[in-house]
Amino acid sequence: MWDMLVAIWQQDFSHLTDSGAIGMLVFCLALILFLESAFVFLPLPGDSLILLSASLVVSGVFSYEVPLFYLPLAAALGSIVAYWQGYALAHTRFMVHMNRVIPPESMERAHRLLENHGMLAMFISRFIPFVRIITPMLMGMTGLHLTKVAIISFVSAFCWALVLSVFSAGLLQIPEFAKYQQVLTQGLLIVSLILFIAAVVTVFRRWYRHHKAEQLANAQQQDNHQSKK
Repeated sequence: MWDMLVAIWQQDFSHLTDSGAIGMLVFCLALILFLESAFVFLPLPGDSLILLSASLVVSGVFSYEVPLFYLPLAAALGSIVAYWQGYALAHTRFMVHMNRVIPPESMERAHRLLENHGMLAMFISRFIPFVRIITPMLMGMTGLHLTKVAIISFVSAFCWALVLSVFSAGLLQIPEFAKYQQVLTQGLLIVSLILFIAAVVTVFRRWYRHHKAEQLANAQQQDNHQSKK
């Protein structure tokens, strides 16, 4: 994996082709998008990876099926897994732990989307990082029909990938941007890493604050109980 990242960073695309690493790279990208859409505790960079894969299409590394079929397919399947998590784990301690790590604004936004737009919320949330994970989980918790959720999940994932891919590829067709393709590709790699680190730090900080607050509350309860004795 490290060799592939170095090859992309250095724009050594012939190395990727000669080493037969293209298939592994596509698999890794699809796996990341699947995990990003399926598990709320894995805040992975989905949008920037679609942009990166489209730029690799322009460079001749990928075919158009990668950002327009394989990657959105993986993301859509991840959303269905998120739906099943919400369906199976509703009213369990898992949801308590989830509330500890999810930023409250993301949860509130997902709730507003469901209240205001119903099933259309699944489509809209696909374009909103982190919210796109919470929305199918909430739909699973409320018992919405899986078939409708699956259809909207696939349609939204392919539309999302198409919009980002067209934007990325179109940008690199402009001569002023094309000559900075290496810089843009490196920038996408850096942005992906920064977003991932920032999301992990945010999740950990929220969990730590809730954990300390619970410890403090338990200690106060014990003190009150002992003082009553």
